[in-house]
Amino acid sequence: MGLQKELAALAMRATPLPGKKSFLAEAGLAAPVPMLPGSIGAVAHEPFMAEELKRLFDLMVIFTIGDFPADASCSSYFDPDSPWYNVFYGAYGLRSYKQDGAPWGFRGDGRPNLDELLEVPWLDYNFLTAGCLGCPPSRMCFRVEEATSGKEGLWYTAEVACVIPSGLHRMKDAVTPDLTYYAVFGVPEERYLSSERESYEPVRMRGKMYFRPIAERTTLVWGGLCPDTPDGQRLFNTILDAMTPSYQR
Repeated sequence: MGLQKELAALAMRATPLPGKKSFLAEAGLAAPVPMLPGSIGAVAHEPFMAEELKRLFDLMVIFTIGDFPADASCSSYFDPDSPWYNVFYGAYGLRSYKQDGAPWGFRGDGRPNLDELLEVPWLDYNFLTAGCLGCPPSRMCFRVEEATSGKEGLWYTAEVACVIPSGLHRMKDAVTPDLTYYAVFGVPEERYLSSERESYEPVRMRGKMYFRPIAERTTLVWGGLCPDTPDGQRLFNTILDAMTPSYQR
């Protein structure tokens, strides 16, 4: 294992950081993330409270990312030729503070609210990922292009095609990045940035989220988004096949 990868894996396993807690774990609610070939082999657990999000929910992000190739000092998250480009997969925990007492992503009568649920990846990809990697607001481009709702067993589903801001960037373009994120992702290598490729470029992704209430005011979401390319969608299907047995039982 290379030193950069080892440090990244240690940083992920050290989460939640001291002083922060997982409200899912405290409630005894599991959100397993299986390891796949090509992943870094570690899982991060990042809590974000409503006060810092300026939203009516606490958010728990449980995720893993692509590996550090042997010849690279950063994750394949930054490699535009990899199916792992801008990919993280895992689960969200959402603890709602809506006045009607409904879990986030659901109406007061129990019906799913897809628009409300999709606020979560909007926030995650724009601010909690690209933004923390220095993406300026002018380049935060998350938008949903297609969204289809459904239900499979106990789980509501959202199949989504969207555009996200890439995390790939030149360091000179980063605006006040959170340097702790480089401990996990590494610093993007210049070889991934050709002269015509812009920092935080828009990338088309496609994937699926499964969601349902699992406790009072609490929603669990699992799944992933991968590049809308043949290789990216093969990876997405592999992710789904690996995660489904843990959540569909």
